[in-house]
Amino acid sequence: MQRRTFLRSLGIATTAGLSAASVPVAGQPDGDDGYGPVDLDAGPYRTNEQVTEELKLLDRTSDRITLTEIGRSAGRNDPLWEVKLGEGDTSVHIIDQIHGDEPTGTEVSLLMIRQLSQGTSPETEEILENLSLTFIPRSNPDGAMYREDTTGDGHEQRVSRRQNTQPWCECDSRYEPYYNYGTPAGYDMNRDFNIDPGFDATPGVDDEADWWRAEETDDGGTEWYMDQPREGHVLRGSGLRLTEEVRAITDSFLRADPDVAISHHHQNVATVPDEDEESDPQRSLLSTMPVYGPAYEDQAPFADPDAPVADNVNPFIDAETSARSLRLNQLVGEALADQPWDAFDTVTRFGYFPIWGDYFDALCPLTDAAAMLYEVSGQSDQVGDESYGLYLEATRIGYMETFSALAEDPQLSDVDEEAYFETPLVGPSLEEVEDADRASLEGLGQVGGVALPR
Repeated sequence: MQRRTFLRSLGIATTAGLSAASVPVAGQPDGDDGYGPVDLDAGPYRTNEQVTEELKLLDRTSDRITLTEIGRSAGRNDPLWEVKLGEGDTSVHIIDQIHGDEPTGTEVSLLMIRQLSQGTSPETEEILENLSLTFIPRSNPDGAMYREDTTGDGHEQRVSRRQNTQPWCECDSRYEPYYNYGTPAGYDMNRDFNIDPGFDATPGVDDEADWWRAEETDDGGTEWYMDQPREGHVLRGSGLRLTEEVRAITDSFLRADPDVAISHHHQNVATVPDEDEESDPQRSLLSTMPVYGPAYEDQAPFADPDAPVADNVNPFIDAETSARSLRLNQLVGEALADQPWDAFDTVTRFGYFPIWGDYFDALCPLTDAAAMLYEVSGQSDQVGDESYGLYLEATRIGYMETFSALAEDPQLSDVDEEAYFETPLVGPSLEEVEDADRASLEGLGQVGGVALPR
């Protein structure tokens, strides 16, 4: 499944495209821009209306929740919900499904909100006493509900897609940014964040003409990147804050002032690197990724010693925050390895490099937040019910173990941050393994993470 990536701006080969994950659901409201009634059976992922109904029900039945509409989606004008729970000193900000075809995080956050709003266990009480949790369960309502006729039979299906639905306008920015694409056009919103939370991309307001760089695409077209200077660094491919959803998420983040930031994603069906070329590939259920700064640049898997530091790591993340990020990710790997199913002991490391329009790289420096990326294995059209249940459970375990550990010790002092780098880098996708000669894949475990954008 091809994705337009940030990698061209780092000098790495890029692909462009649109994903379509077949997740059929029951009837939807009529509308323009590819939205309307669907006559297929409901799938496992909630519609926007069902997410809203669930959150409003929990809000009505529990006095622990603060439910707020913080914005509206660009295409459907559906609500963007923020849920707050807990009154502790340690703040955690969680966003799910910023890519519309990556839905598992939404389902797990709804489970967590229900459990924490209604539960009476000592663990629940300790979490609520020590943590302040902010959830945005569905960050991309447009992408989650996108539909089109994929078979040409005149019947449209809810397929979901990565972007929101929002065309670029010449009044928005000096040039159309590389991350607006598709038909109808939309933004990859995890490329739209900016480290300046008030940045205005209106031509000539906050940008300069010489910040912009053109890259030729494989088909002879042009993609535009804004390389934003900041404190002696150049942040290549910075986001423009053109989407209301990203502006709302940024405001939510700043209100929460988080110590920890979590974002949930899907990748292709990834594998665990195996030195035994004769063995069958083992699927990696989950990859994790921290965000870290110069203190760990030497251990960054894709660092170029001749490149500027801002191309290798985040120069605005200090050593203490970097260490907390590493511990946070190592904690989840250890928790899943302790589970009684072999499939959970397949956590891999999603190789980190900065993406300057990304939620983590743009926002975490603003509050010194430690970062935790979840990348479960398989897009929503690549797995069946059994696999869906596995990565739902893996995420649930990860979220609860994280909340419990942070409630007990926000610094996660008992976790060895250096152990994270012993986790194997995610291997090539299962499709690559099956389609190519195994010998030709030697070394792909070192680049598998780069090939799959977050």
